Amino acid sequence: MTTALPSQLRADLETAGYFPQTAARNLELSLRGATVLAHLVRPETTFDGSEVRRHLTVVVLTASHLIIAHLDDDPADNLNPSQVVATCERIRLRRVISTGLSQVFDTDGSRVRGDEAEVTLGITWSGSRRIDLERAVCDDPECQADHGYTGTVAPADLAVRISALADGERAVAEGIAFHGHLIDALDALEDRDG
Repeated sequence: MTTALPSQLRADLETAGYFPQTAARNLELSLRGATVLAHLVRPETTFDGSEVRRHLTVVVLTASHLIIAHLDDDPADNLNPSQVVATCERIRLRRVISTGLSQVFDTDGSRVRGDEAEVTLGITWSGSRRIDLERAVCDDPECQADHGYTGTVAPADLAVRISALADGERAVAEGIAFHGHLIDALDALEDRDG
């Protein structure tokens, strides 16, 4: 079962310009008949030495799921001179445990100038974790014992950074609006569940 994408989502995929038909197909297969409530399309270009790598992240909200599609350039080799890899994750909204919105404002020293200069949207559902380890040590500088390791485990599910300078003020506003739609959907789900 596939779902036709809303025209604005299709237009945003075309504007991003990174294999829009592939991104659309990937999303259509994952929606499984669900209605799109909101979406966020984020193209990104990174530089790895002399290589330019393109990426696309698309976040789609339905009444019951968060769908995250990601497209990446696959490094070329002799057999495959150029490929794109499209992956999609479908997360039940009930699994979302937190959202966050970090806002950065430019100032003139004493007052904020205008709207957000950048935002970072974070969503956590315990899908993946980042582990930072380091050797454990004791307070005795002469100690030769192996004290094992210590560290932290932190959720590392999704963080999307949007900059007005790089992406435009409209993109920042879209990120803030998507966060609002997500909060509304989570609140509605909580109200239904009682």
